[in-house]
Amino acid sequence: MEIFIHLGTNLEYFDLLNKGKLLSMWKQDRELASFFMENFPGELATTISPQYEVNFMWIREIKKRFWTDAFNKIWGIYYGSDNCEFLAPTKIEIEKAIEKFVEFNKNFPPHKVRSFTLVTPYVWDAMLERLEEWLAYLNEIKIKNPIEIVVNDFWVLRLLNKKYTNLKPIFGRVVHKILKTPLIDTFGYEAHPAWELIKNKTEQEKLKLREEIVKWQMRFYNSSEVSLDVFRSFLQKYNVGRVALDFMEKREDLFDNNRFWDVGIDLYYPWALIFTGRLCDTSAIENPVRWMYATDDICPRTCNRYDIYYKIKTVWYNMIQRWNAGYRSELNLDFLRDDFIKNPKNRFIFSPFISV
Repeated sequence: MEIFIHLGTNLEYFDLLNKGKLLSMWKQDRELASFFMENFPGELATTISPQYEVNFMWIREIKKRFWTDAFNKIWGIYYGSDNCEFLAPTKIEIEKAIEKFVEFNKNFPPHKVRSFTLVTPYVWDAMLERLEEWLAYLNEIKIKNPIEIVVNDFWVLRLLNKKYTNLKPIFGRVVHKILKTPLIDTFGYEAHPAWELIKNKTEQEKLKLREEIVKWQMRFYNSSEVSLDVFRSFLQKYNVGRVALDFMEKREDLFDNNRFWDVGIDLYYPWALIFTGRLCDTSAIENPVRWMYATDDICPRTCNRYDIYYKIKTVWYNMIQRWNAGYRSELNLDFLRDDFIKNPKNRFIFSPFISV
């Protein structure tokens, strides 16, 4: 499994990466934390975002689970947002990102040719013209590795297959479905059989019935669409060789290579996507009259400056909303199977911060 870095549209993250200060490549964690506190406070206006608090825990967890110099072997960059069309980069921003990608390769020479991957959201009619402008530009770029496009919209997939054939599609985590409700992973797998099934049962029979239900619950929550024959046939028809999954703790069977056959997996860590939609209430932070509105006009990208942090009773993960999507943090990589890590087709997509 190879490590890739997912950066948001904000090019400041790319600058930090090129300076070697985003991933603690050769610096102690404490020194890196001081750098962020002093020089990069733009995430929140009044309080420190939980992203800072836990970012260094994730870096240490990656080094512990893989190897201590893990970030000296970065195989590529994922750039862009997968949820909001108004966070998608402009053509100028994509050109600058390509320039910074080339700069990154010079500053930190790769062990093999790196890949550049543009992450695209689901789009509406107003953004299709702008999207085609990017795709036409990227389709003509001469680069050793084909540029990849993470697709979260079926119309974008059609464009790649019919018109921009030099670009390689990857099925994104918005269109590749797994059940990610925090309640199941927080409170465990529990069963409450219907009264009709247990009214004449002994306590021992009730317990056995609960265990059987829990077994099927776990099987359901440890499954994804890519394990279905019909889904893999669809991927083959549209030349898709990779799909995205969020890393989820306590779901070891979800990362069973036998479920994926020949399909490569992009495993996103540490922010698992919980929900997304067209209504965006993040912009109401600065303009209350725009609370819960459908973004149909020019967006001020308020979410580049704020987190919405949900204070919840559960202590082992954080829940944050950025723009029109919610995320929960995942940490413990011990739930990741060894055979999944050893599979060369799989990728580990690390987001130092939520990608906006």
